Amino acid sequence: MTAPKFRSQLQPDDPEAVRELVTATGVFSGTEVGWAVEIVETAIERGQSAGYHFLFADGPNGLGGFTCFGPIEGTDNRFDLYWIAVSPKAQGKGLGRKLLSETVAAARALNAAHMFIDTSTRNDYAAARKLYEALGFAHMGTLVDFYSDGDGKALFGRKL
Repeated sequence: MTAPKFRSQLQPDDPEAVRELVTATGVFSGTEVGWAVEIVETAIERGQSAGYHFLFADGPNGLGGFTCFGPIEGTDNRFDLYWIAVSPKAQGKGLGRKLLSETVAAARALNAAHMFIDTSTRNDYAAARKLYEALGFAHMGTLVDFYSDGDGKALFGRKL
């Protein structure tokens, strides 16, 4: 795999690239795909005032993955990881680990003291949960049946 080029600047074609990537993963609902695109569009329209930061991993075949993160309003330098998604073609090759590591470094550079992640407890999110724990995020609790019956919310956090 060719090493991806990381960038934080948004580009006009990012909403469509994010739509294609998030859809291709096969784990996100149509509503969730719409939310991912909406966040990118909002950040393009509002700039820094939107409160979202991004890291894109561009590869030879387009967008290989991305993260979206930002400060949690009303907290003392606490950040959320809103999105992480990796193209199916790049999964299992270390791109998710690299993206999350670079995202943690970028959040630290923005004075983040802690980062939190919410994710599904469904089996198709097991690799994501394993990645979070491998990178030092502690499982802080689970809200049973949060998203729907049988689909809870797992909470992870890490001091940066």
